[in-house]
Amino acid sequence: MSRLLAAGALVAFFVVLFVIVTRSRNNDNDSTTTTSTRPARTTPTRPTTTTKNPGTPRIKLAAVGAYDPDGDGRENDDLAPLAVDGDNTTFWKTEHYHSFRKTGVGLVLDARRARPIRRVLVSTDTAGASAEIQVGRNPNGPFHLVAAAKPLTGTTVFRLAKKPIGRYVVVWITALPPSAGEAHVTEVRAFGPAG
Repeated sequence: MSRLLAAGALVAFFVVLFVIVTRSRNNDNDSTTTTSTRPARTTPTRPTTTTKNPGTPRIKLAAVGAYDPDGDGRENDDLAPLAVDGDNTTFWKTEHYHSFRKTGVGLVLDARRARPIRRVLVSTDTAGASAEIQVGRNPNGPFHLVAAAKPLTGTTVFRLAKKPIGRYVVVWITALPPSAGEAHVTEVRAFGPAG
């Protein structure tokens, strides 16, 4: 009799266990079907690119010095590298003038080879000066005008519509800030045409 009771208890245990497992599976299936009643929405993925503007490659510029044909031939040449060092807190500057009677003074930068140039960005921390962009094939000139004079404020963009070919880029200062007596060029960047 005790064996029969033990067998019955064992069968009852397995039946209860079977019911628990079955309900658990049904509950899992029910919750799965109730949460997935809507079809999943997919959004198309776009290819990512790490280049900011692949159509206008940057031209690395190196400092040559100043261009001062109306003066003594020098204009803080030793500060020229500060205009292409990537640091907006450093700058090349003109000499200090009480009256600016020259046609201009220039900062000469080397694009490392003759190439087409599309844009030149000139940054300053002293508003009030004006500059134009010239290019040439020799560091001592002659240089020719490729972008007309504009006031320099913050960062000024010079667009060179004809994509002139030149190795040397000149930021030609045509006017100084009236109150400062000198112009600062904190950074110059150049870009080639769209590839």
